[in-house]
Amino acid sequence: MRLLLLALLVLPSLTCAAQHPLLPVQLKPGQASGLRAAVAPLLALPEADMLKLVPEQSGLFFVSCPNCARGMQETQLTRWDLQHPDVVKCAYCGEEVPSAKYPMDKVQEVKTPGGSVARYPYYEGRPAWWKEQEPYRYYFQARVDYHKIRCTERAAVDFARLYWLTKDAAAGRRAALLLARFAQVFPAYCYHFDYPFRQKVIKEGSITPEGFSPAFRVARWTWWAYMDISTSLLEAYDLIAASGELEKLSAEAGRDVPAEVRAMLTSMTEQALGNKDDLTNMSPGMWADVIQAGRVLERPEWVHEAIGRLRAMTRSQFFYDGAWMEGTPSYHSQVVGALRAVYAAASGYSDPPGYKHPRTGERLDQLDLEQALPETARVRDALLRLRLPTGRYAPVHDTWWTNGGQALTASRPDLLPGLGHGILGSGEGGNQVQAHLTWSPGYGHIHLDGLSLLLFARGQELLSDLGYTHTKWREYTVLSPSHNLVVVDGANQKADHMTLGHLRYFTAGPEVQAVSVDNPQVYPGVTQVYRRTVALVRLSPTDSYLVDCFEVEGGKQHDYFLHGSADDAQTLTAPGLTGTPLPTLLPAGLKFSPGTNEQSTDSSAYHAYGYLRDLQSFVPTAGVTPLDYSPVGSGAGLQAFLVTQPGDQLVLGRDPAIRKAGSDDSKLESTWRQFALLRRTGGKSLFAAVVAPYGQAKAIQQVRVVDVPGARLALEVQTDTRTDLILVGAEQQPGSWQGKPLSAHCDLAVLGVQEGKPQAATVIGGWLMWGDLDLKMEPATMSAALMAMTHGAEPSLTVAGKFPAAAGAVVTLDHAGQYTSAYTVKQAVFDGVDTKLLVAEDPGCDWTPATKTSTWFTAPLQSFRGDHMVKLIGAAHLQRQ
Repeated sequence: MRLLLLALLVLPSLTCAAQHPLLPVQLKPGQASGLRAAVAPLLALPEADMLKLVPEQSGLFFVSCPNCARGMQETQLTRWDLQHPDVVKCAYCGEEVPSAKYPMDKVQEVKTPGGSVARYPYYEGRPAWWKEQEPYRYYFQARVDYHKIRCTERAAVDFARLYWLTKDAAAGRRAALLLARFAQVFPAYCYHFDYPFRQKVIKEGSITPEGFSPAFRVARWTWWAYMDISTSLLEAYDLIAASGELEKLSAEAGRDVPAEVRAMLTSMTEQALGNKDDLTNMSPGMWADVIQAGRVLERPEWVHEAIGRLRAMTRSQFFYDGAWMEGTPSYHSQVVGALRAVYAAASGYSDPPGYKHPRTGERLDQLDLEQALPETARVRDALLRLRLPTGRYAPVHDTWWTNGGQALTASRPDLLPGLGHGILGSGEGGNQVQAHLTWSPGYGHIHLDGLSLLLFARGQELLSDLGYTHTKWREYTVLSPSHNLVVVDGANQKADHMTLGHLRYFTAGPEVQAVSVDNPQVYPGVTQVYRRTVALVRLSPTDSYLVDCFEVEGGKQHDYFLHGSADDAQTLTAPGLTGTPLPTLLPAGLKFSPGTNEQSTDSSAYHAYGYLRDLQSFVPTAGVTPLDYSPVGSGAGLQAFLVTQPGDQLVLGRDPAIRKAGSDDSKLESTWRQFALLRRTGGKSLFAAVVAPYGQAKAIQQVRVVDVPGARLALEVQTDTRTDLILVGAEQQPGSWQGKPLSAHCDLAVLGVQEGKPQAATVIGGWLMWGDLDLKMEPATMSAALMAMTHGAEPSLTVAGKFPAAAGAVVTLDHAGQYTSAYTVKQAVFDGVDTKLLVAEDPGCDWTPATKTSTWFTAPLQSFRGDHMVKLIGAAHLQRQ
């Protein structure tokens, strides 16, 4: 009777196993020797001893070292090996736990999903970062178990791969043994909440999807449910399913081992699919795993589910320019990489004969998702556009300064209008310069950095954005004062889905490029004007300078920050001025405590100012105050000429540079950068600066304020080769400059003169006359009502009347005063009544003329109702012969 039972258990599995492997196999014969070496330590163990390494209960990942405060994110306990499998050591201080010094003298008992009782021993303590009333629990045994799970999980797939390459029965049996053991113990693996700097929560019993935490934070196999489908065990099963080894174990144990393994893998997949999926940066990686599970376990509905979510993401979770909605190139890169994994997992997949999805009626055959999704190329291209000349991704928001791609051979101006990111760029090779202005809204992994500026020149960042960190001072990198912008009343900006900056214009002439953006939404109810206009002026193939104008109305106090390099040591001086030590910039009575862990989040007004050290206060004179960010040793420097007025306060000092600390909190106190702050009171400010990178020689000799009737501000920039005139907000009033008549009416003008003759000139939003030069844009500004839009191969906007926008011009679309999108004109076609603007970008939204409503199917996923106006602030450039 027993033999008959075993035959019944084995035969169905053999029937199914004959089809495996169902996933494409990428293994090559040359890998066999490496795999053999990897599994040798476990192969040397008796089978029973190897199986003892598989824990009977789930592990925990984020368990701190109780002996030191180094490292980051509770990830210090990483030193574990097979020779000492029941202890783990700190990678920083070397402390071994558990130990007599740190005994696990308390135990938590929990009912498992399978109905048994699991015992989790722990040590209680109070690390410096722990602020809760109850002690923190150090689950050392669970951290050891996590290492054991990862070790044996990896061994299972390595054994299976070795078997597939060599048909070594011993390797196949070991893979089968590990799969069977995991399937046997998995029902007792408890669901848990495992998050850094939080008390770990081990859940009682079985958890249904209703009990899952948001963002996949209730896990069972790892620490994050996005990763809870073990693709290693899935691949191992796929590779040995046809070997007969699992069936042999069934005969030995008297149970259906293949069915148990499949049940375990099914449970993992159903758990992942049961979580509420908000289509985040982690989702595609999980979908790739689901697709693989669907193929191996022959569940086509899982494949369809994953691909349905993929389609929804590529349509809705990117901006219309292809940028990832969180605005961070690091997470954009992660998503692009994960999408590749989805494409690979689904490549060549076909549904079983006759299958159609019961809900959609769709059938999938010979899948090639990369070709099937037109958004793919746009998404990949947008990431490539966010690189500094070295290849580093522009470190805005939560972007790692270590992330990047291939270095650039040349820099050019670029605009990602959906994201809200403008790049002014020129030069080739080592002479590349880029200025980045960002105004993206907040969708996660955000910094409070509306209208923040970053400058790269001469091979390095000279005005830095700190980017991402997991160290205990992370809060500083997020808060507004750590960025190159204006802080109002010491407060941090707001960043959410609706803090949408409004692009005014973006123009790229041969000598002058400029971008101007309004973003008062970042200080809601406080600022009526919060506008930054930045121009990049080219002097020669090696030298350029920035004109930076920042207008603010609202609040009482405005602080204009310029932070130097976070990579390279600099000194900062204000030549000609004598400073006095300033103890702090914190208001009287405000106590400051720096962050104690990555989740420290004090965003109250002035808190970030507590990180500013070694302060010197200066009283600048009216006119122009020069600053010099000098390199320590070789490297590039930076001149900054600030327009100052009576009552201004200039503060120089240092603030955390973060980057060189890496992942070690203990090194934060030794890594700093230089900063300047120009403080102005009164509630209305026009900050202006001329910023010039330099190498061995300084390109700018002098900057001074000149009197030009009708101009809000006029600056004269003296260089080695020419003299430039900068006009800001000029209104038509006759005057003179350098002995010739001058008149202008414009938003911004740059005029470069050498030996009395114009060498470079740009006027934006108007006209400029100087001597014989008559430079104008006709019409200077245009505005017309939106009538229609099209998508597809030739996207377009149709506007009322004649709208003679030139090819290459950037037009803006005002969505009822609530949002501004922008598009690059390819051609304007006037039919005698209306003008069709053929544009480079898909509009990203649908337009309903009857209700004057734009409905966004890409981010920001909003609807705007009211008058929609297409606008253009034109620019004219002097074309030298």
